[in-house]
Amino acid sequence: MTAERQAAPVGRKSLLYRVSDEWLAIITPLSGACQVECWDGSCWQHSTVMQGEVCRIAPGSLVRVRRVPPRNSPFELGYVRLPTGIFERFARTGCADAVQEILALNALRSLDTHLASVLSALVRAKENGAGDYYAYSASLYLVTCLISPHTAEPQSAGGLSPAQLLTVVDYMKDNLQENITLDQLAGAAGVSRYHFLRQFSESTGETPLQYLTRMRVSTARHLLAVDAEPISQVGRRCGFQTPENFARVFRKWVGCSPSQYRKRAQENAGD
Repeated sequence: MTAERQAAPVGRKSLLYRVSDEWLAIITPLSGACQVECWDGSCWQHSTVMQGEVCRIAPGSLVRVRRVPPRNSPFELGYVRLPTGIFERFARTGCADAVQEILALNALRSLDTHLASVLSALVRAKENGAGDYYAYSASLYLVTCLISPHTAEPQSAGGLSPAQLLTVVDYMKDNLQENITLDQLAGAAGVSRYHFLRQFSESTGETPLQYLTRMRVSTARHLLAVDAEPISQVGRRCGFQTPENFARVFRKWVGCSPSQYRKRAQENAGD
């Protein structure tokens, strides 16, 4: 996932977005209003998008954004891209029709104050250095927000429903420093331990332990880069019970020790 802030171009110039086949894009005005135009193969379709509204841009689309005439007032835009691969994972949970519709059609303007506020928060979080785990969890949440209006909480034998998956991810995040067990995660999803292990892996492509470990390591990387607290405390905050366990797992996933990673991050910040 990518999230960035963009300012209105000068005068009558426009921002041009060519969304590749591997991405779905969403834009929302962070301030002001903008005119969005999408090429449908024969002509430009256009709509004015204001704060609290969002524009969903399908993969492979060409879109331009400009100031709204005649006043041509300035605006700021939140531009978020989601990989189409994450939608394909959700399709295996019983949402195939909804996913197909979302990936095939543009939605130039829709009122969704919640989604707009989430996009705004994502832009700020990325600007403040949010790490890989945050981006992945945010992607899951955004896809859930997009799919939910098109379906009634589907659940198949193949995987967890979007709501179940989001609940489990939130449980991991809220209890990251604790010794989280498989039984606790299965309880959060409301299924048996056996079914949870299979359905979670089907939905995410990872086992619960792999996903949780990646979340712990990603959070640790962020804390090591931005905080000055002792490395042992960073490890405990991220759920590693001993410094030795933290160092071993961190090196396995990142390729260096926590202290080496912090040193490199500080050196890069000083460049």
